[in-house]
Amino acid sequence: MTGLAGLFSNRYAFDDIPDQRGKTALVTGGTSGIGASIAAGLATAGAKVYIVGATEEHAKQTADSINAKVQQNSTGSPKFPSGEVVYKILDLGDLNAVEAFAQEMMHELRIQTDEQGIPEMGMGSKGREKGSKFGGLNLLVCNAGIGVAAPGVTKDGLQNHWAVNHLSHFLLTTSLLPLLQQTRDLPGAKDGDVRIVMQSSELHRTSPFKVSFETQEEVEDNSRDPNILILFAKELAKRVLTPAGDHILAIAVHPGGKPNNWETGGCLVQDTHRTFSLAPLAVATGQEAGLSEAYGLLGDALYAVSRVAFMSPDQGSESALWASTSPKVGQEPGKYQGAYLRQPDDSLGTESGQAKDEVLARNLWELSRKVVKDKTGKDVAY
Repeated sequence: MTGLAGLFSNRYAFDDIPDQRGKTALVTGGTSGIGASIAAGLATAGAKVYIVGATEEHAKQTADSINAKVQQNSTGSPKFPSGEVVYKILDLGDLNAVEAFAQEMMHELRIQTDEQGIPEMGMGSKGREKGSKFGGLNLLVCNAGIGVAAPGVTKDGLQNHWAVNHLSHFLLTTSLLPLLQQTRDLPGAKDGDVRIVMQSSELHRTSPFKVSFETQEEVEDNSRDPNILILFAKELAKRVLTPAGDHILAIAVHPGGKPNNWETGGCLVQDTHRTFSLAPLAVATGQEAGLSEAYGLLGDALYAVSRVAFMSPDQGSESALWASTSPKVGQEPGKYQGAYLRQPDDSLGTESGQAKDEVLARNLWELSRKVVKDKTGKDVAY
């Protein structure tokens, strides 16, 4: 389905994705909606994709479904049928579990030397020479997030949107950075081959003007603000990736489509207490079914609109897939470092002034470091 929200957007279908054989990706929130479509797109192009979900039954069902379709070449291009999806279970609301998971993946995906080699067995396998290096993580997609669900508290006693949408990804990303850097250093790798993609949205334009991200209380009051993920990507680039030479890229995206109102970020609906934008929910991910619980009668109306206007998860995944795999990004890595994209092959610099605020980005990073240390004892090195 191409809903009204995506009629005028640039497209990047599964058939457009270049060969991903030999590459490994990790997609949080990969068991449903946009995340599952991102995983399917990457696996269709030949990548090994780890999807992260909260429940084993749901995660296994998604992995089995994508794997069956990849084998049948029914999710997209039949060019590269060697992809695979593997599921992992993780509660992103438990920061100690996130750190343990990161260390598990560091070990599972560690760089190794193949002492025997693998012969090429037709177009389904690229093979591997004896003595060559393998392993590593080429792509991290921070897609998981609590959208319209009512606020709650995590196992760590943190507001759930703040913990799941940002802190879990802050900890996971910084913990996996050594593996990402080792992957970039493998023979034959080029700048821009290894990427980190954050799923944000055009709703960042409705962020409160008076926000500093200096205290946890203030952040929890604005925990649904997608500015947080754009600022995280920019500070990660500035603080860690650019000083190291832009070998690894960090990019934030809006899911899949050009918003209804190009400048203001979509159709805004306002009740007596709040403003709500259709832009970040312009994809039928399933979360829109929770609008009624979160917004009452207003939510009922928005849900009715969503059934007609919203894009499919496959189209919603296209911005992230383009940021993750487009050769154009790899050809100009410095240009796309820390960028925000509203759609595939988007113009740059369109994010709000607040999303470009270096002070806000620095405050958010330091606050994130403090909370992670308080809850896990880990001192993030960057």
